Amino acid sequence: MPHYISMVSMSGNEPAEPGSVADAIGEGAPVTRKLIEDHGGTLHEIYLTMGAFDVLMVMEFDSTQACAQAMLAMRERLGGVTQTIEVFPESQWADVAKGV
Repeated sequence: MPHYISMVSMSGNEPAEPGSVADAIGEGAPVTRKLIEDHGGTLHEIYLTMGAFDVLMVMEFDSTQACAQAMLAMRERLGGVTQTIEVFPESQWADVAKGV
């Protein structure tokens, strides 16, 4: 399955249901995890980050369309701005290199 990394900025688009940061992250990311799973994806890792982005997620989806739908749903439900890219894990590098 294709892998993706999404970098999330929590500013720029406020969620429909605002709350405190402690409420939002105190229990981890169950809402984000469920939203990704509801779109057929798997959230492998999620990190709070410092710098231009606030969160980095490592995910896997059946298709790019499913990933895009999940990211749109996440923006609608939770707010924020995402930048998502497809990535290739080391286990796929040999297949990628065959086309060079």
